[in-house]
Amino acid sequence: MMLSESMQSVGVDRAEAVLLERICAAYNKATHSQVESKIYCATTWWQSIEQKHLERVREALRCGDLPRLHSMYSEFFHDACGNGLVRRPPAYESDGFTELDEDAQQVIREDMLYRLGYWRAETQGRYPASVLTGAKVGNPFGATIEGVFIPVGAEYQHACADRILSFIDGRSTVVELGGGFGHMAYFLLTANCDVTYINFDVPESLALCAYYLGQSLPDKKLLLYGEQEFSCNSVSDFDVVLMPPSEMARLTDKSVDMTFSSHVLADLAPPALGAYVGQIARFTKGPVMAVSIEKSSEDREALLRTMAAQLRFIQERRWDWNKYRAPDAREWEDLYMAVCI
Repeated sequence: MMLSESMQSVGVDRAEAVLLERICAAYNKATHSQVESKIYCATTWWQSIEQKHLERVREALRCGDLPRLHSMYSEFFHDACGNGLVRRPPAYESDGFTELDEDAQQVIREDMLYRLGYWRAETQGRYPASVLTGAKVGNPFGATIEGVFIPVGAEYQHACADRILSFIDGRSTVVELGGGFGHMAYFLLTANCDVTYINFDVPESLALCAYYLGQSLPDKKLLLYGEQEFSCNSVSDFDVVLMPPSEMARLTDKSVDMTFSSHVLADLAPPALGAYVGQIARFTKGPVMAVSIEKSSEDREALLRTMAAQLRFIQERRWDWNKYRAPDAREWEDLYMAVCI
């Protein structure tokens, strides 16, 4: 593959160019699949994100504009293409790179100090803060604490990965519903090389996730939508598999060791939630862990009722990750077990 002068001028190397071409091809196939799917369409919240912030990146993906994609993705912590996927300071919204003022930086530091303490409690102090540094892909912002730069949100994503690892053993397949830009997956895959990670998500999130994991973990084998037939047999040949939700039906019964979802299931409309839970109950043979913020007691009861109709409820656990920013927020980790058939 020959690199154009425009690609060379913005610092796109050959490996990144190949990855971006793959991402564009998979994105266009996934958007076509999403249009055809009535149940697995984007939530109302995500549709709002698309309309307000993602048109530039969607156009670049549609047209295969690699230099433009590189420009956005290499700064996705600050660029509009990361909206809805990147944890940002309160009131910080940007349609382009913006330097954070001192007040915004102070909010990040105080929030991260609280969350770092919470992370240490959740992981029983088993890790040094240096494990949170992670990859520098996307020009992450964060705070330097105890001499270590910690990207914003890393403590939560690492704790989720650590929690998942406590439930699995040996060669395992883990499904995540709504994996965002791949931050949790990064920690999961760097901690356990025997995990096959499958992420079902909307096309824009899958594209950014493919970029982040492809750039930060270049030695991992990555399968994108449309590159070959998706099946349990093909999954075993890859470390990372990124698919639209309509492809969940291709997983065979009880072929997944654990399913995880953070702040996704509670946002689904009732028909979609029922469809998702049905698939989860069918393809998962082990634990199902779902994290959500309680919007109202009625909504939470409806969520628990739908989940428990097809999964065996194990326990609920209150989480306080966002207590600094939102003292009144009620966040839950719900644990279920798939029913054997």
